[in-house]
Amino acid sequence: MNSKNILSIIKSSMLILLVMLTVVDTADAQKRKNRKGKRGGGGEPTILKDLPTFFVNDNVLPKYLKLVYKRDATRLALRLLNKEQRVSKQTVKVPEELVEAIYSALVAVRVSDFGAIDTIAKKYNVRSFPVPNVENVILVFEHDAPWVEPLKQRQDTTASVTINSIIRKYNLVMTKMIYLDEERAGLVLKSREPLNMPALMMKFFTEEGVGSIEEILPYGDGNDIVIERTNTGWDLKYSVRFGNCVHQCQKYHDWSFSVSEEGEVTYNGSGGQTIPPWIKQDSRQAKFPDVIKK
Repeated sequence: MNSKNILSIIKSSMLILLVMLTVVDTADAQKRKNRKGKRGGGGEPTILKDLPTFFVNDNVLPKYLKLVYKRDATRLALRLLNKEQRVSKQTVKVPEELVEAIYSALVAVRVSDFGAIDTIAKKYNVRSFPVPNVENVILVFEHDAPWVEPLKQRQDTTASVTINSIIRKYNLVMTKMIYLDEERAGLVLKSREPLNMPALMMKFFTEEGVGSIEEILPYGDGNDIVIERTNTGWDLKYSVRFGNCVHQCQKYHDWSFSVSEEGEVTYNGSGGQTIPPWIKQDSRQAKFPDVIKK
């Protein structure tokens, strides 16, 4: 083989290698972009795109039950957002279009005529497990903190302009002050509507510099609702959980439903362990029975 042919082969090999490296670099860049978009990116979360917009008449729900379902919807919306965005990228007010879409799906399941609904709603009153928090936070402070002086004098305000501004902006209620230890106390703030409390905590930290903020979270594990977006609408799973629930319940019984883009509900069946006869709804749920108007 002469030198010209050898040189031609070398050039061709180098060109092929260059093309392959370019393709690999492009693929890697796309993977990085996709990973960034899935969680923590600056763009709109994919869960907010092309949401179902079907209408469900919720007039059969008493006013208190509408609030309960809206709280569930907000919590489930936050769980979906958390899969794509860091809390620092989220807003305190959860995107209304997502909350409304999930609320409609929950109501559609509730007003459907499947026999399992009575078991889920009336007998066990299955609600979303209260994580993440959408209701209240505690601002922790030392007893001599100057911004709490007006509160100690039983005034309905603080000495911090920024804290007062955040409270007004997000329509919060200062419910009580609690004693924590010899050096610290806490101001409990409750929201009048479900909010993204982890994002609210960051507001107090970044805008006012409150260094210690605590969430009021449940202990252990319990009943829950899980929702997932599908190509055809939503999949929902209602779970009664039992056993040793100090950390994570070992036993469960699930009921599964699908809600189409048009709001049609399909019951997909149930499964899991047999629920013991002593398992009942707790006292908090009994105060707000899941009973609809006839």
